[in-house]
Amino acid sequence: MQLSFKLALATLGFSLGITAFPVAQGEADKDMTVLMNGNFVSADPENVKWVRNKSAPYGMMIVMLYGDPSQPGPYIFRAKMASGYKLPPHRHPDERVVTILKGTYWSGVGERYDPMKMNEFQAGAFYVTKANVPHYAWARTEVIIQEQGMGPVENAITYVNADDDPRQGN
Repeated sequence: MQLSFKLALATLGFSLGITAFPVAQGEADKDMTVLMNGNFVSADPENVKWVRNKSAPYGMMIVMLYGDPSQPGPYIFRAKMASGYKLPPHRHPDERVVTILKGTYWSGVGERYDPMKMNEFQAGAFYVTKANVPHYAWARTEVIIQEQGMGPVENAITYVNADDDPRQGN
C-alpha cells in the first residue's frame, strides 16, 4: 500500500513537471516560453505566457512547460484552442499522453477527418496516442490540453495532407 502511494505521488509530481532537471526552450517553436522558478518547474496560470503555435493551423496557442522535444528526455506543453478549432489529420513521431484540462475536446483516429468517428473527452480525461498514428481533433468549447512526450523528435508534427501544414512556404 505504501509503495503504491509513493508511486502515485511520484507520477503526479512528474506529470505536474515538478522536478529539478534543467528546462530548455522548445526547438519546435523558438517563441515558446518555458517556466523555471529556481529548481522546479511551475505551471502557475498567472505566469503562463501563451504564444501562437506556428506548426498548427492559426488559432492554437501553446506554452512549453518542461523539457525540449528536440533533446533526449521527457517534455510537457499545453495547448489552448478556441471553440470550434479544428486540427486536421496529423502524426507525431513519439507517443503522446494528452490530458484535457478545460473544455470539451473531440479526437479521432485516421487519415481523413471524420466527425462520426471522434470520441468526446471532458476536462479531467486523458488518452494516449501511439507514435505515428494519424489523428485529428476538434474543440467544441474553449479547450486547454496538456501533452507529454519523449524526445528527441525532429519534426514534432507531420500532416497527412501537406496542404494542411501552416509551415508550407516558410
